Amino acid sequence: MERVKVKIGTLLVLSVLVGCKGKLDFSKKKAEDEKVIVQFGEHFLTDRDIRLILPKDISKDDSTKLVNTYIEEWVKKKAIVDKAEDNIDELTLKEIDNKMVEYRQDLLINAYNNYLIEKNLTDSVSDAEVLAYFEENKESFPLIKDVVRYRAVTVMKSDEDRVNRLFNSGRDEDFDEVMKVVLTSGTPFHDKDSIWYSTDVLQGHFPELVEGDNYSQLMNRRRLKISNDSTVTFIRILNLKPKGEKAPYEFVKPTIKNLILNKRKLNLLGDLQNQLYKEAIHNNQIKINEN
Repeated sequence: MERVKVKIGTLLVLSVLVGCKGKLDFSKKKAEDEKVIVQFGEHFLTDRDIRLILPKDISKDDSTKLVNTYIEEWVKKKAIVDKAEDNIDELTLKEIDNKMVEYRQDLLINAYNNYLIEKNLTDSVSDAEVLAYFEENKESFPLIKDVVRYRAVTVMKSDEDRVNRLFNSGRDEDFDEVMKVVLTSGTPFHDKDSIWYSTDVLQGHFPELVEGDNYSQLMNRRRLKISNDSTVTFIRILNLKPKGEKAPYEFVKPTIKNLILNKRKLNLLGDLQNQLYKEAIHNNQIKINEN
């Protein structure tokens, strides 16, 4: 790769907008179709500025109050800015100008990066990509909490005995029979038994677990029955992986997908920066003044 050699003490000359007093020009510009409504010194507000602060469907009286308050605060702020520029030393002003240049650059880069992402990237990441990443980085995904796969159903008291026998048999065909009972009675159920959940989420699904020793019973026996006046809820832990073990693939799959997408986003901008740098060298656009 072609390199640019720079001696100590050389200065890279960057093009910047400079005002007549040697300051960076960050002054506000007015579009041709805008009308100046308020002016204070060299500062001004246009009709577009005023429209932007007004909520939709605001009454005339309320809009007048809001505009008057906004103008008063705007004048106070501009007056302080002018006073600061007149009294702060040149070195401090230069430091502020440099920070403004850096901030503007960051805003532009971020805006352009979002444009590139929207134009060139999609949210589609294949399962094969996610699985390959997982296999190569298993050690990077230790569990920070216990996770479980579980089933749960709520049935009417009249169905308790039958469902208790079927639900706890562990046979899929018996669970199918339980689901027929549940669907007929219209009571809640959880049959997404291939999905891993943290135990925090499990307790969020069933607030009764935080009462008494319900949670410890469920974790120790892997099954629990919670009764109230008219219904009975059965919960069964199908599988549990404790904190510290390697996370199951399905549990970290959404996280890995986001990691891959974020890596693509970073590479997209980085590749463009490298491309533009090479073009600048090739076209002799980089000027260096040597002392």
